[in-house]
Amino acid sequence: MRILLTIAWRNIREHKVKTAIIGLIMIIGIMVLVVGNSFMDSAAAGIERYYIQNYTGHFMITGKTRGQLTLFGYQDMTAMERAVPRIPQYAEVVEFARSLPYVESVNPQVSTTAMVSRGDNMLGVTQLFGIVPDQYQNMFPDNVEIMEGGFWEPGSQGILLNRTVAEHLERHLGFSLRPGDKLLFTSASTVSGMRIREVEISGIFQFKQSNVQLDLVSLMDVSNVRALAGMVVGHSAPAELTEDEQALLGNIDAESIFDSLDSLFAPVEAEDEALDEDYWFSLLGDTESRDISNVEDTGAWQYLLVRLTDEKYLRQAQADFAKFFSDRQIAAETRDWLQAAGAMAGLSYGIKSVFNAVVLIIAVVAVIIIMNTLVISVTERMGEIGTMRAIGAQKGFVRKMVMLETLLLSGIAGTFGVLLGALILFILNRVGLEASNMFFEIIYGGPVLRPELSLSSVLTSFVVIIAVGTVSSVYPARIVMKTSPLKAMESSR
Repeated sequence: MRILLTIAWRNIREHKVKTAIIGLIMIIGIMVLVVGNSFMDSAAAGIERYYIQNYTGHFMITGKTRGQLTLFGYQDMTAMERAVPRIPQYAEVVEFARSLPYVESVNPQVSTTAMVSRGDNMLGVTQLFGIVPDQYQNMFPDNVEIMEGGFWEPGSQGILLNRTVAEHLERHLGFSLRPGDKLLFTSASTVSGMRIREVEISGIFQFKQSNVQLDLVSLMDVSNVRALAGMVVGHSAPAELTEDEQALLGNIDAESIFDSLDSLFAPVEAEDEALDEDYWFSLLGDTESRDISNVEDTGAWQYLLVRLTDEKYLRQAQADFAKFFSDRQIAAETRDWLQAAGAMAGLSYGIKSVFNAVVLIIAVVAVIIIMNTLVISVTERMGEIGTMRAIGAQKGFVRKMVMLETLLLSGIAGTFGVLLGALILFILNRVGLEASNMFFEIIYGGPVLRPELSLSSVLTSFVVIIAVGTVSSVYPARIVMKTSPLKAMESSR
């Protein structure tokens, strides 16, 4: 092995031009890999960090269902055709969650989408998160910046309107919205039909870190969101009376009630005065309480967001909840933060996959270029290699020599590439990359990205460059092996 290393190093030093060309290609390739992967890893870490800290927690609990269920509802073609499931036996689930030592906090939520109008004017659309302010602020204390007003008081109703939504509505209205103004919210689906609620603006806010999707989210009291989402009591079970209560009412004979229909009616004198609409509604009294479909199901929640004391407990938490759901036969499941975050976070990870595909294409091109350069280099040394074989060097020895030469060059070039990439990342981290538009803000996971050198990107880059070097040396080595020693020696004349 020592002889092979000596020969490989001598060949690298003697063929300076070929070495420089191959080395430069490898250095640029490694630099692109290190910077690119570190860039995407930093962006992905930023997205994960700010979603977990500000919107989703480490994971969420939902009713068991299929499809792309996110914190914003279903994000697939079935969104209008089915309702987000409620968490069964919610009280037991919350009690279990709070009993776990590694659970820091929990926050229940309800979500729906509603059209916003004022009077007869349809103004726009907003995503509504139904929350309990105290619990929401306890779990996400730093994600909301109040511009005007504030959260509604406990026991009351209201909406904290997103500033982006408010500005859109104001462009249609021609005047500014203020706390105390009222808006109409209308939801519609094939499951719950159309529902309308008038809600007072308690305040206007913005998320400290946001994106296109989150800019459409407003925070509303959970009662109104439940109503708009169709989370209402659809029927009432018959009352079960005790024996004492039944005795108090006595036995009622249904037939005796109608023995004499005449007794049910009394003669009345018709008056000539026309009766207006208000009169007839006064006879009906308060009909809202009679509409059983308007009675809120106060135990209904669609999501329970869970934040852990440390991310290292994530798998244990998911396993513990899965066992709990199985043992109690509760039709619920956990979904990680990425599933909860929805399309925008998924888009960033999709862009990372595209980047990796581009890197793969670059690697293939690099293999071809390096291979061609090595073929030329090996061909020029054919006489030298033929002489080595003529004096007893075996095919395996020559093959190892070519491969070791390539790997040695890959290692040296890779080291320089990593150092150059680290220097570039250090400069970018100090300067910071500001998002010039919303697209880059989505990719960056915020308005500014400060990329850091990623250990995984360094390891990945070295693996790639070694693989490239190994593959690139295979074809030149085969050419050498197919050429007889005599021909090789003659080619040098």
